[in-house]
Amino acid sequence: MPHRPRRSSRAVRPRAVGPARMVWWPRCVPSPCSSPCMKCCPRIRAGRRWAACRPVDCRPVAPSNLPDAVLWDMDGTIVDTEQYWQTAQLNLLADHGLPPLTEEQELGMVGSSMADASEFFARLGVDLAPGEIVDHMNSTVMASILAELAWRPGALELLGALHAAGVPNALVTNSTRVLADAVVSTLDTPLFAIVIAGDEVENGKPHPEPYLRAAAQLGVAPGRCVAVEDSRRGLEAARAAGCATIGIPHGQTLEAHHAHLVTATLEGITPEALGELIEQVARETTQRENAHTAADAAPAESEAQL
Repeated sequence: MPHRPRRSSRAVRPRAVGPARMVWWPRCVPSPCSSPCMKCCPRIRAGRRWAACRPVDCRPVAPSNLPDAVLWDMDGTIVDTEQYWQTAQLNLLADHGLPPLTEEQELGMVGSSMADASEFFARLGVDLAPGEIVDHMNSTVMASILAELAWRPGALELLGALHAAGVPNALVTNSTRVLADAVVSTLDTPLFAIVIAGDEVENGKPHPEPYLRAAAQLGVAPGRCVAVEDSRRGLEAARAAGCATIGIPHGQTLEAHHAHLVTATLEGITPEALGELIEQVARETTQRENAHTAADAAPAESEAQL
């Protein structure tokens, strides 16, 4: 009788299927695979074996020491478009026989929504409807973006590092969708999970709505997000939403009280540093709340002793 080879009791390794196309599955429990930076797909959550899960079902996700998301302003923060806006303003005013803006007026315009900007120019004497003013500005800035776009130092590097670590990036801008899409289209890799544009919200910055909407669409708590801004208006919106904030001054002076961290450049900043900033802000918030509670309790204790 011929001898039949004994079947090995070892588990058969899954066949290599080439580079995995990763897909984000939020709210998954940790997977049984060997990588600490993976979360499982729905099959594993249903009790299936790891070998049954194809690479397409999983992707790296952020370890707990990283932010849940990073929310980015656009103009002046990640791309150097402020000069394009200044040129558009000069052309608009010159076309209507008006003088250039003063330095004080220019600083006051930093971070403005398009709706606020159009009303401002109408008050100066620009004889156009608000929508026409927005179209004029958009067309001028769009032409400049398509001709040349300069990224702020360290912005692309940090965006790429966050994307590689599984931390979603959101673009949150007071500019219109057409301009935001023009900037995003210059990227070789889709680094932004979502875009919140100024013409798609009811209230632009400094109202917190844009940041609250971004966090809601990503399914994360604002307190677990870092917002990166270059203007006081933007930082006011982000802090009102409950985000940890980083201020990168560009055309407008930022003091220490405007953001949780004010730094001249994004160069050298890592995803881990953003996670540490969130933890630091959470600790400081807890300390303040405890101090307020103790201060409120002190008079009551004094009355009780009397």
